[in-house]
Amino acid sequence: MNLDLSYYFAVFLRRIHYFIIITALVSAAAIAAALLLPAVYTAQSLLLVESSQIPGQLAAPTVQAAALEKLQNVQNRLMTRQNLIDIANRIGVFRDIKKMSPDEIVQAMRDSTKIKNSAGKGEATMMTLTFEGEGGKIAAGVVNEYVTLILKADAEM
Repeated sequence: MNLDLSYYFAVFLRRIHYFIIITALVSAAAIAAALLLPAVYTAQSLLLVESSQIPGQLAAPTVQAAALEKLQNVQNRLMTRQNLIDIANRIGVFRDIKKMSPDEIVQAMRDSTKIKNSAGKGEATMMTLTFEGEGGKIAAGVVNEYVTLILKADAEM
């Protein structure tokens, strides 16, 4: 077998216009997508949850809850309709919030919020809160409100 690089180079030069056209189209599509799509900012908080440290003699065993149960309970309280509407109105999460119905606000808040619980045997129990918003201050404000509500709920429990 004889490897003739000049032959392959000549074939490449004859078809270079295909490469240029495809590269230009893909680049134009990528630039258009980058300019036309709205910016999305993400804020995230990681919470470490511990089980109650009260000895069994001071608190009845039925009062003490496992850390994962605490997380699920707090998550359900956090994502209530009233909390989501209050946070959205207080921070001004959406541009056209005055035109949105309460159901639309709640659905948009739930779509933008991601909560991930992780627990395992011998591992720390953690909750990751993430919110995606139109601005960095808005996303950070919502996550801060979530954390504040979680801390208040934990203090009450």
